[in-house]
Amino acid sequence: MLELAFILILWAYLLLLLMLFSAYLSADKSNGSLEKSSEVTHLPEISILIPARNEEENILKCLGSILALDYPKDKLHILIGDDQSSDNTSNLVGAFIEKYPYFQLVSIQQTLGSAKAKGNVLANLMRLVQTEIVFVTDADIEVNPKWVKRLLPKITEDKYAIVSGTTIVKGAKLFHKWQGLEWYLGTGYIAGFDQLGIPTTAVGNNMAFTKTAYYATGGYENMPFSVTEDFQLYAAIREKGYRSYNESHPDSVNISAAQNYIYAFLHQRKRWLMGARALPWYWLFIFGLQALFYPCLGGMLLLHLSLAIKIWVIKIVLQQTFLLTMQLRLKQKIEWLAMVSFEFYSIWSILAMMGFYFSSNAMDWKGRKYN
Repeated sequence: MLELAFILILWAYLLLLLMLFSAYLSADKSNGSLEKSSEVTHLPEISILIPARNEEENILKCLGSILALDYPKDKLHILIGDDQSSDNTSNLVGAFIEKYPYFQLVSIQQTLGSAKAKGNVLANLMRLVQTEIVFVTDADIEVNPKWVKRLLPKITEDKYAIVSGTTIVKGAKLFHKWQGLEWYLGTGYIAGFDQLGIPTTAVGNNMAFTKTAYYATGGYENMPFSVTEDFQLYAAIREKGYRSYNESHPDSVNISAAQNYIYAFLHQRKRWLMGARALPWYWLFIFGLQALFYPCLGGMLLLHLSLAIKIWVIKIVLQQTFLLTMQLRLKQKIEWLAMVSFEFYSIWSILAMMGFYFSSNAMDWKGRKYN
């Protein structure tokens, strides 16, 4: 019976991976047309919100990329919310934006309703927004110059209320590149589910939504607190009957800074798992299969060595093909060394993440602790 349970879990995970990869491949190629970004004729005024807390190492790169956006500067309203930073974030932003009147630094001092952390920053910034279309990114993100023009038509022409692009992680170290491949898979799963017509989530550092849809939910100040505020907003907007879209295209790719230290990495993953408790059942099913794959594989290696090796090889080939396809489709450099060693990182990452999640350590995110 134990061997049968192991086999069912292992094959279920492989089937899920194949299903999502096939869905990702079936994405409408017309949606990937590189020309569509340049065909945008209606360019409304938009707001871009950037929550920032203790981001002195990243904030100037982020603002520099915002400055380089391919969009009329007189139609941009950039709101940077300084969330009581204890480092030099506020001074760096203040000095940077002196020459640019369409940038505004907002010191976040007020807590609105049930909102906390990043959700509270966004709730405060939304009260200053005067445009109908709102983009959101993070202070450790370098946005694509064509980011706005790529996502904008999905809202203005296709009438989606919340749209998300593709975020990937980059860095010089091998640890950074492993994280990047992990992000590829995560965004690939989201895009795959989207193609299957199953709502998933939006990526909070790469999304746009309408102010009408946002206030239809009551705003962050009227939502239960969640450490994953992007999924919380996405779910609330979907509940109100609005449509969503996840974009997988080179022009929608934003670059996130990687976690440099294992301590910060584990706390980031713990935050994701804490937020995942509110996800739909099918996401919990996926996380369960992913978490059980390696323990079940270990059991099978003891019970039926040849079958276990075959399943493991199939998993690696399918996963690597998925990663390679995404890097090619998004026109990113293929990280060959990281690809070859990624399976060993995956084993460590999942086991370390699960162990840390069930530990007594409170989740620490940017100097704030959450149980």
